[in-house]
Amino acid sequence: MKTGSNIDHLSPEVIIGKLGSSLFSKNLVFRERIDSTNILAKELALKGAPEGTVVLAEEQTSGKGRMERRWLSQGYKNLLVSVLLRPALPVDRVFVMTMILAVAVIDVIEAKNRLNVMIKWPNDLFVDNKKLGGILTEFSQRGGWIEHMILGLGLNVNWNPGEKEGLLYTATSILTETGRKVSRNELIAEMLMRFEIYYKDAMSGRLENLYEKWNALSLVLGKEVDIQSHGENIMGTALRIDHHGALVIMRPDGREQKILSGDVSLRF
Repeated sequence: MKTGSNIDHLSPEVIIGKLGSSLFSKNLVFRERIDSTNILAKELALKGAPEGTVVLAEEQTSGKGRMERRWLSQGYKNLLVSVLLRPALPVDRVFVMTMILAVAVIDVIEAKNRLNVMIKWPNDLFVDNKKLGGILTEFSQRGGWIEHMILGLGLNVNWNPGEKEGLLYTATSILTETGRKVSRNELIAEMLMRFEIYYKDAMSGRLENLYEKWNALSLVLGKEVDIQSHGENIMGTALRIDHHGALVIMRPDGREQKILSGDVSLRF
């Protein structure tokens, strides 16, 4: 383990203490260095790990985002975490959970740091035109229903990313935007607790407030978008994100089209 007064160590004991009786306090797996938190979470899921299992790491050697893009993160500075869920949901609602996690993360960041964070559908967190974090959602299904799903969050916290070659967007962090370091132990505990509230609401059918929130926080609505989805290039105007987490756009011919997943390009 690295030592030094300037190192903000993640502490499973501190995090579990803050989580109390939360669903996410019962099986927290911590690694100093790992290939990918999502990879380990998937392995644990296949071995029968319970819902609420959390994998947390200081460093990743093979972190990735959507479209197999590499996720760069300096060790001991950011949050790299994956959560295992086993929701009784049809596959076409899997990305509701992505939206809910994004809203929970933004709620906590804004409350603690007063940052205006937005969601670039389907999975990125932005401050202005700079990327603050991303969510990688992976799942297993059987008969059209979710067996398990992994939500992997990479969030830039106490890192000054600067200009990095090979990044699709300019990266930023909470430290870069505010000039203040943040306790990562407090941040992840509060995010998990807020996410648990929203998760229970969604599973109980109380989705309307969350639906309104993720639309209000959307970076893409009202904008012209270019979407790569399953090998197809789709252009249109983003109208809303529906109750399933899908993006609804208006095509140039006036038709509405729903897109469940894809890679969105915007002109900032």
